[in-house]
Amino acid sequence: MSKYQYKILSYWNNADDLYVNYIVEDTETKNTVNAIEYYNTSDLSCDYNSSSVEDIIDSLTELIKENNGLEFNLPKVSEASPLLKYVYDYVCESDADMCHIDYNDWEELKEDEEFIDEDINTLKKEIDKYNLHSYITLDDGEYMICGYGGLQCCFNDDRVKEHDELER
Repeated sequence: MSKYQYKILSYWNNADDLYVNYIVEDTETKNTVNAIEYYNTSDLSCDYNSSSVEDIIDSLTELIKENNGLEFNLPKVSEASPLLKYVYDYVCESDADMCHIDYNDWEELKEDEEFIDEDINTLKKEIDKYNLHSYITLDDGEYMICGYGGLQCCFNDDRVKEHDELER
C-alpha cells in the first residue's frame, strides 16, 4: 500500500496545459498538502478529447502518484508575503492562469490593499528564495508585476478555507 493517498479536486485545460488541483495525504502522519500540478494533455495515458472524466482522473492520479510525496517539500502559501499571496491567488483564480499588474494598478493596490513599495523588495527576495524567476517578473517596462501559469504549482496552499477546491 502506498504511503500517500490522492484526491483530485478539479482539473482544467489551458491551451493543452492540463492543471490538476489535488490533495495528498501522508497515511502515516495524516499530514495533507493541497497542491496543483500541470501536465500536457499528451502526458495522459488516454486521449483527453475523447476520454471520459473518470479515465482522465485515473490517468491524472497515476501521473501525480509519480511525485511520491514531493508535494510535502513545497513552500507553504501561509508563509508567503501578502504580495506574493495576492499574485498567487490572482494566478489561481484567473481563467488565463496569469496576473498582470501595470503601474497604475500598482498605485491602486497601494491605496486599496495597503501595499507599500517595500513589498516589491520583499517579493524580489521571495522570487530568489523560491526560485520563481520563470513564474514572476517585475518592473518590465509595461507591468510592475506579471505572474505566469505554473506559479500555482510551486506551493502547498495550506491556508484554512471553506473548501479545498480552488475557486475558478
